[in-house]
Amino acid sequence: MPIINMTKKILHLLLLLTMLSGCTRDDICIPEIPKTPLLIVRFYDAQNPDNFKATTNFTVVKEGEEVALFAPVSIDSIAIPLATSEDFTNYLFVNNATETVPDINFISFNYTRANEFISRACSFRTNFNDFSFLLDTTSSTSWIENIVLVTDSINVRNQHAAHIKIYH
Repeated sequence: MPIINMTKKILHLLLLLTMLSGCTRDDICIPEIPKTPLLIVRFYDAQNPDNFKATTNFTVVKEGEEVALFAPVSIDSIAIPLATSEDFTNYLFVNNATETVPDINFISFNYTRANEFISRACSFRTNFNDFSFLLDTTSSTSWIENIVLVTDSINVRNQHAAHIKIYH
């Protein structure tokens, strides 16, 4: 009996080693691997263009949705996602969101998507090329004076720097 038990243990150990040796580095997606980059927006003072200017009770709402991406905050920069299934993303940028009549601008971001394979575990990330925008300033509640495009591509190489500057 002891030889049979020992043989079973050895077979189990060999089976376990075989299964473990089948795992490769591609089977694990570590958090440090850059995923699809976010659009980084910095806010500036329109009267003093070199100075950052925080928004007041600011939030962002994706067109067609009723829930904001985040609660109203006073902040001088944001990072927001772009749609990876379409070549555009439309947002409402809302300043003074807690007021009875908030200040709202509609911005349409347009781009071409470039999917990049990362690994089996991480799958793909989407980079955005030919990036542009359309700012609607026709609303009586418009608060954005100007937008400057810093780069026309958003990818893992520039995912930590501002892509657009908004002056208000």
